Amino acid sequence: MAGDTNTVLVADDDPTVVRKLRSWLADEYRVETTTDGDETLSIFEDADAVLVGHDLRTDSGTVVAAEIGCRMTAQTMAVLCDDQEVSPFPAVGAALEKPVENAALLETVDRLVRRARYEDLVAECATLAAERGALESRGDIANEEYETLQRRLDEVFAELDELVKTFDSDDFRAAFATCEFGSPAQPQSASERP
Repeated sequence: MAGDTNTVLVADDDPTVVRKLRSWLADEYRVETTTDGDETLSIFEDADAVLVGHDLRTDSGTVVAAEIGCRMTAQTMAVLCDDQEVSPFPAVGAALEKPVENAALLETVDRLVRRARYEDLVAECATLAAERGALESRGDIANEEYETLQRRLDEVFAELDELVKTFDSDDFRAAFATCEFGSPAQPQSASERP
């Protein structure tokens, strides 16, 4: 799902890490970078996927990863950790242990971008279905607007079908995870729950 239209934000307090990750991602994604926590919080919503350093903080001391995890869909964020066992944040899409390896980075970002696309398509599907329902409730189904809505809805369903074929169990769990403090770093499967 890589492409020029997907934006990845790389935010870490180590400029060397930021430069390295940018160089690895730049061929496939539009990459925004920062080493500033406050700037990260002001721009992360424009990204399809966010890679944020575990220790990145704002000037006031807010842990950026925790704040982003509660303000965006956590499935589209990866935390860059010095140790993957250290992840006190709400459910996140992934954790990447530093030093990050190129293959793991590209695989993780691809996964996060696919999850973001899934989220966008589901939201569009809901909007289109509501618009179609409004037309149907008025008995207004024999017109071009209804046909256009139905055509786009069919296209969205087809794209969702194709996208879901690329998902594994972690992707499905992440798609339905919610942001709650104290939840595990990765959504648990039913068999893992007490």
